[in-house]
Amino acid sequence: MNADWTLLVIGAGNMGGALIEAVLAKGVVRPECLAIAEPDEARCKVWQERGLAAFPKALTAMGWLTRHEPSPGAGQVLLAVKPQMLAGLAAELAPGWQTPRTVISILAGMPTGNIAAALPGARVVRAMPNLPAKIGQGCTAVCRGEGVNPDDAALAMAVFEAAGPEVVQMPEAMLDAFTALAGSGPAYVFYLAEAMERAAIDMGFDARKARRIVRQTLLGAASMLDDSDPAAQRAAVTSKGGTTAAATEVLERRGVGAGMFEAILAARARGAELAKLLKGEGAKTRNG
Repeated sequence: MNADWTLLVIGAGNMGGALIEAVLAKGVVRPECLAIAEPDEARCKVWQERGLAAFPKALTAMGWLTRHEPSPGAGQVLLAVKPQMLAGLAAELAPGWQTPRTVISILAGMPTGNIAAALPGARVVRAMPNLPAKIGQGCTAVCRGEGVNPDDAALAMAVFEAAGPEVVQMPEAMLDAFTALAGSGPAYVFYLAEAMERAAIDMGFDARKARRIVRQTLLGAASMLDDSDPAAQRAAVTSKGGTTAAATEVLERRGVGAGMFEAILAARARGAELAKLLKGEGAKTRNG
Protein backbone atom coordinates (compact mmCIF):
# COMPACT_ATOMS: atom_id res chain seq x y z
CA MET A 1 0.00 0.00 0.00
CA ASN A 2 1.11 3.53 -0.81
CA ALA A 3 -0.11 5.84 1.96
CA ASP A 4 -0.67 8.60 -0.61
CA TRP A 5 -2.96 6.58 -2.87
CA THR A 6 -6.39 8.17 -3.12
CA LEU A 7 -9.06 6.49 -5.23
CA LEU A 8 -12.54 7.29 -6.49
CA VAL A 9 -14.55 4.32 -7.77
CA ILE A 10 -17.39 5.33 -10.07
CA GLY A 11 -19.87 2.47 -10.24
CA ALA A 12 -20.25 0.06 -7.32
CA GLY A 13 -22.26 -2.67 -9.02
CA ASN A 14 -21.16 -6.29 -9.25
CA MET A 15 -17.57 -5.86 -10.43
CA GLY A 16 -17.04 -2.37 -9.05
CA GLY A 17 -18.29 -3.49 -5.66
CA ALA A 18 -16.06 -6.57 -5.74
CA LEU A 19 -13.01 -4.42 -6.49
CA ILE A 20 -13.88 -2.08 -3.62
CA GLU A 21 -14.11 -5.05 -1.26
CA ALA A 22 -10.78 -6.38 -2.56
CA VAL A 23 -8.82 -3.16 -2.10
CA LEU A 24 -10.22 -2.71 1.40
CA ALA A 25 -9.57 -6.32 2.41
CA LYS A 26 -5.98 -6.24 1.11
CA GLY A 27 -5.27 -2.73 2.41
CA VAL A 28 -4.45 -1.35 -1.03
CA VAL A 29 -6.16 1.95 -0.20
CA ARG A 30 -7.01 3.18 3.28
CA PRO A 31 -10.78 3.55 3.89
CA GLU A 32 -10.39 7.27 4.52
CA CYS A 33 -8.69 7.62 1.11
CA LEU A 34 -11.47 5.90 -0.84
CA ALA A 35 -14.60 7.47 -2.32
CA ILE A 36 -17.47 5.83 -4.17
CA ALA A 37 -19.96 7.22 -6.68
CA GLU A 38 -23.02 4.97 -6.98
CA PRO A 39 -26.36 6.27 -8.32
CA ASP A 40 -28.35 3.38 -6.85
CA GLU A 41 -29.46 4.85 -3.53
CA ALA A 42 -29.77 1.52 -1.73
CA ARG A 43 -26.25 0.43 -2.71
CA CYS A 44 -24.88 3.87 -1.93
CA LYS A 45 -26.42 3.77 1.54
CA VAL A 46 -24.80 0.41 2.28
CA TRP A 47 -21.35 1.90 1.68
CA GLN A 48 -22.22 4.99 3.71
CA GLU A 49 -23.30 2.82 6.64
CA ARG A 50 -19.87 1.19 6.52
CA GLY A 51 -18.32 4.60 7.08
CA LEU A 52 -17.11 5.18 3.54
CA ALA A 53 -17.43 8.37 1.52
CA ALA A 54 -20.17 7.30 -0.88
CA PHE A 55 -22.21 9.67 -3.04
CA PRO A 56 -25.08 9.20 -5.50
CA LYS A 57 -23.65 11.89 -7.80
CA ALA A 58 -20.32 11.39 -9.55
CA LEU A 59 -19.59 15.13 -9.58
CA THR A 60 -20.01 15.31 -5.80
CA ALA A 61 -17.64 12.36 -5.40
CA MET A 62 -15.18 14.06 -7.74
CA GLY A 63 -15.24 17.09 -5.47
CA TRP A 64 -14.38 14.84 -2.53
CA LEU A 65 -11.41 13.43 -4.47
CA THR A 66 -9.98 16.84 -5.33
CA ARG A 67 -10.25 17.92 -1.69
CA HIS A 68 -8.61 14.79 -0.28
CA GLU A 69 -5.90 13.94 -2.82
CA PRO A 70 -2.36 14.66 -1.57
CA SER A 71 -1.61 16.92 -4.53
CA PRO A 72 -3.59 18.14 -7.56
CA GLY A 73 -4.17 15.24 -9.95
CA ALA A 74 -2.65 12.61 -7.64
CA GLY A 75 -5.99 10.97 -6.92
CA GLN A 76 -7.04 8.31 -9.41
CA VAL A 77 -10.47 7.39 -10.78
CA LEU A 78 -11.65 3.83 -11.43
CA LEU A 79 -14.47 3.66 -13.97
CA ALA A 80 -16.71 0.63 -13.38
CA VAL A 81 -19.83 1.62 -15.31
CA LYS A 82 -21.38 0.37 -18.55
CA PRO A 83 -19.59 1.59 -21.70
CA GLN A 84 -22.69 3.38 -23.00
CA MET A 85 -22.70 5.53 -19.86
CA LEU A 86 -19.32 7.15 -20.61
CA ALA A 87 -20.60 10.16 -22.55
CA GLY A 88 -23.18 11.06 -19.90
CA LEU A 89 -20.68 10.53 -17.11
CA ALA A 90 -18.10 12.73 -18.82
CA ALA A 91 -20.68 15.50 -19.19
CA GLU A 92 -21.56 15.26 -15.49
CA LEU A 93 -17.91 15.33 -14.42
CA ALA A 94 -16.90 18.17 -16.76
CA PRO A 95 -17.32 21.03 -14.23
CA GLY A 96 -15.04 19.25 -11.75
CA TRP A 97 -12.64 17.69 -14.24
CA GLN A 98 -9.94 20.34 -14.36
CA THR A 99 -6.69 18.51 -13.58
CA PRO A 100 -5.03 15.73 -15.61
CA ARG A 101 -5.05 12.44 -13.69
CA THR A 102 -4.85 8.69 -14.11
CA VAL A 103 -8.07 6.87 -14.95
CA ILE A 104 -8.42 3.12 -14.52
CA SER A 105 -11.13 1.74 -16.80
CA ILE A 106 -12.89 -1.63 -16.81
CA LEU A 107 -15.39 -0.46 -19.45
CA ALA A 108 -15.81 -3.53 -21.65
CA GLY A 109 -14.50 -3.00 -25.17
CA MET A 110 -13.90 0.73 -24.70
CA PRO A 111 -10.53 1.84 -26.17
CA THR A 112 -8.24 4.02 -24.10
CA GLY A 113 -8.40 6.72 -26.77
CA ASN A 114 -12.16 7.09 -26.38
CA ILE A 115 -11.85 7.54 -22.64
CA ALA A 116 -9.00 10.04 -22.98
CA ALA A 117 -11.09 12.02 -25.47
CA ALA A 118 -14.12 12.03 -23.17
CA LEU A 119 -12.08 13.03 -20.10
CA PRO A 120 -9.45 15.53 -21.30
CA GLY A 121 -6.05 15.02 -19.73
CA ALA A 122 -6.84 11.49 -18.57
CA ARG A 123 -3.96 9.04 -18.57
CA VAL A 124 -5.87 5.82 -19.11
CA VAL A 125 -5.05 2.38 -17.76
CA ARG A 126 -7.46 -0.12 -19.30
CA ALA A 127 -8.14 -3.41 -17.54
CA MET A 128 -10.18 -6.52 -18.18
CA PRO A 129 -10.85 -8.53 -15.00
CA ASN A 130 -12.71 -11.78 -15.53
CA LEU A 131 -15.65 -13.09 -13.51
CA PRO A 132 -13.67 -14.91 -10.78
CA ALA A 133 -12.27 -11.52 -9.69
CA LYS A 134 -15.52 -11.26 -7.75
CA ILE A 135 -14.25 -13.97 -5.40
CA GLY A 136 -10.59 -12.97 -5.38
CA GLN A 137 -9.58 -15.50 -8.04
CA GLY A 138 -9.47 -13.25 -11.06
CA CYS A 139 -7.24 -13.17 -14.09
CA THR A 140 -6.89 -9.59 -15.30
CA ALA A 141 -5.33 -7.99 -18.36
CA VAL A 142 -3.90 -4.50 -17.95
CA CYS A 143 -2.70 -2.17 -20.68
CA ARG A 144 -1.32 1.34 -20.40
CA GLY A 145 -2.70 4.00 -22.70
CA GLU A 146 -0.78 6.89 -24.20
CA GLY A 147 1.30 8.85 -21.70
CA VAL A 148 0.91 6.33 -18.87
CA ASN A 149 4.13 5.39 -17.08
CA PRO A 150 4.68 2.53 -14.60
CA ASP A 151 4.17 4.85 -11.62
CA ASP A 152 0.77 5.91 -13.01
CA ALA A 153 -0.19 2.25 -13.37
CA ALA A 154 1.06 1.10 -9.95
CA LEU A 155 -2.29 1.59 -8.22
CA ALA A 156 -4.14 -0.21 -11.02
CA MET A 157 -1.79 -3.17 -10.71
CA ALA A 158 -2.32 -3.26 -6.94
CA VAL A 159 -6.12 -3.08 -7.31
CA PHE A 160 -6.28 -6.07 -9.64
CA GLU A 161 -3.65 -8.06 -7.76
CA ALA A 162 -6.00 -7.74 -4.77
CA ALA A 163 -8.75 -9.33 -6.88
CA GLY A 164 -6.81 -12.34 -8.14
CA PRO A 165 -3.42 -14.01 -8.52
CA GLU A 166 -2.88 -13.30 -12.22
CA VAL A 167 -2.46 -9.76 -13.56
CA VAL A 168 -0.93 -9.70 -17.03
CA GLN A 169 0.29 -6.54 -18.76
CA MET A 170 -0.15 -6.49 -22.53
CA PRO A 171 -0.61 -4.15 -25.51
CA GLU A 172 -4.15 -2.91 -26.04
CA ALA A 173 -4.26 -4.75 -29.37
CA MET A 174 -4.17 -8.05 -27.45
CA LEU A 175 -7.22 -7.33 -25.28
CA ASP A 176 -9.72 -8.89 -27.71
CA ALA A 177 -7.72 -12.12 -27.58
CA PHE A 178 -7.51 -11.97 -23.79
CA THR A 179 -11.25 -11.38 -23.54
CA ALA A 180 -11.94 -14.40 -25.75
CA LEU A 181 -9.65 -16.57 -23.66
CA ALA A 182 -10.04 -15.39 -20.05
CA GLY A 183 -13.02 -13.05 -20.15
CA SER A 184 -15.28 -15.62 -21.78
CA GLY A 185 -13.23 -18.52 -20.42
CA PRO A 186 -15.28 -19.12 -17.27
CA ALA A 187 -18.33 -19.72 -19.48
CA TYR A 188 -16.46 -22.49 -21.29
CA VAL A 189 -15.75 -24.17 -17.96
CA PHE A 190 -19.36 -23.73 -16.87
CA TYR A 191 -20.48 -25.28 -20.17
CA LEU A 192 -18.28 -28.30 -19.50
CA ALA A 193 -19.54 -28.52 -15.91
CA GLU A 194 -23.15 -28.52 -17.13
CA ALA A 195 -22.46 -31.46 -19.44
CA MET A 196 -20.64 -33.37 -16.71
CA GLU A 197 -23.49 -32.79 -14.26
CA ARG A 198 -26.06 -33.99 -16.78
CA ALA A 199 -24.07 -37.18 -17.31
CA ALA A 200 -23.71 -37.69 -13.56
CA ILE A 201 -27.46 -37.37 -13.02
CA ASP A 202 -28.15 -39.69 -15.95
CA MET A 203 -25.89 -42.29 -14.31
CA GLY A 204 -27.86 -42.14 -11.07
CA PHE A 205 -26.32 -39.42 -8.88
CA ASP A 206 -28.68 -36.89 -7.35
CA ALA A 207 -28.22 -33.27 -8.43
CA ARG A 208 -26.48 -32.21 -5.21
CA LYS A 209 -23.90 -34.99 -5.32
CA ALA A 210 -23.38 -34.43 -9.04
CA ARG A 211 -22.59 -30.76 -8.40
CA ARG A 212 -20.14 -31.57 -5.59
CA ILE A 213 -18.33 -34.24 -7.60
CA VAL A 214 -18.01 -32.12 -10.74
CA ARG A 215 -16.96 -29.01 -8.83
CA GLN A 216 -14.15 -30.74 -6.98
CA THR A 217 -13.01 -32.59 -10.09
CA LEU A 218 -12.63 -29.31 -11.98
CA LEU A 219 -10.99 -27.51 -9.05
CA GLY A 220 -8.54 -30.33 -8.49
CA ALA A 221 -7.65 -30.67 -12.15
CA ALA A 222 -7.12 -26.91 -12.51
CA SER A 223 -4.82 -26.90 -9.48
CA MET A 224 -2.65 -29.59 -11.06
CA LEU A 225 -1.88 -27.24 -13.96
CA ASP A 226 0.36 -25.28 -11.57
CA ASP A 227 3.05 -27.95 -11.98
CA SER A 228 2.60 -29.33 -15.48
CA ASP A 229 1.10 -28.62 -18.88
CA PRO A 230 -2.35 -29.95 -19.86
CA ALA A 231 -1.08 -32.46 -22.43
CA ALA A 232 1.27 -34.08 -19.91
CA GLN A 233 -1.43 -34.31 -17.26
CA ARG A 234 -3.91 -35.80 -19.72
CA ALA A 235 -1.38 -38.39 -20.86
CA ALA A 236 -0.62 -39.32 -17.25
CA VAL A 237 -4.26 -40.11 -16.49
CA THR A 238 -5.00 -41.90 -19.79
CA SER A 239 -4.19 -45.61 -19.90
CA LYS A 240 -4.35 -47.46 -23.21
CA GLY A 241 -7.68 -49.25 -23.47
CA GLY A 242 -8.91 -47.69 -20.22
CA THR A 243 -11.96 -45.64 -19.30
CA THR A 244 -10.33 -42.25 -19.88
CA ALA A 245 -9.10 -43.37 -23.30
CA ALA A 246 -12.65 -44.40 -24.20
CA ALA A 247 -13.90 -40.98 -23.16
CA THR A 248 -11.24 -38.96 -24.99
CA GLU A 249 -11.79 -40.99 -28.16
CA VAL A 250 -15.41 -39.82 -28.15
CA LEU A 251 -14.36 -36.22 -27.51
CA GLU A 252 -11.92 -36.34 -30.42
CA ARG A 253 -14.43 -38.02 -32.71
CA ARG A 254 -16.98 -35.31 -31.89
CA GLY A 255 -14.38 -32.60 -32.53
CA VAL A 256 -14.62 -31.10 -29.05
CA GLY A 257 -11.06 -29.75 -29.08
CA ALA A 258 -11.46 -28.21 -32.53
CA GLY A 259 -14.80 -26.77 -31.48
CA MET A 260 -13.24 -25.10 -28.44
CA PHE A 261 -10.46 -23.68 -30.62
CA GLU A 262 -13.00 -22.25 -33.07
CA ALA A 263 -15.16 -20.92 -30.24
CA ILE A 264 -12.30 -18.88 -28.80
CA LEU A 265 -11.45 -17.45 -32.22
CA ALA A 266 -15.12 -16.57 -32.76
CA ALA A 267 -15.19 -14.76 -29.43
CA ARG A 268 -12.09 -12.79 -30.40
CA ALA A 269 -13.61 -11.81 -33.75
CA ARG A 270 -16.83 -10.66 -32.09
CA GLY A 271 -14.84 -8.66 -29.56
CA ALA A 272 -13.04 -6.87 -32.38
CA GLU A 273 -16.40 -6.08 -34.03
CA LEU A 274 -17.82 -4.66 -30.81
CA ALA A 275 -14.68 -2.60 -30.22
CA LYS A 276 -15.05 -1.02 -33.68
CA LEU A 277 -18.66 -0.13 -32.90
CA LEU A 278 -17.67 1.50 -29.61
CA LYS A 279 -14.81 3.35 -31.28
CA GLY A 280 -17.21 4.66 -33.91
CA GLU A 281 -19.68 5.81 -31.29
CA GLY A 282 -16.86 7.61 -29.51
CA ALA A 283 -15.92 9.44 -32.70
CA LYS A 284 -19.55 10.53 -33.19
CA THR A 285 -19.64 11.87 -29.63
CA ARG A 286 -16.42 13.87 -30.13
CA ASN A 287 -17.70 15.32 -33.40
CA GLY A 288 -21.01 16.30 -31.89
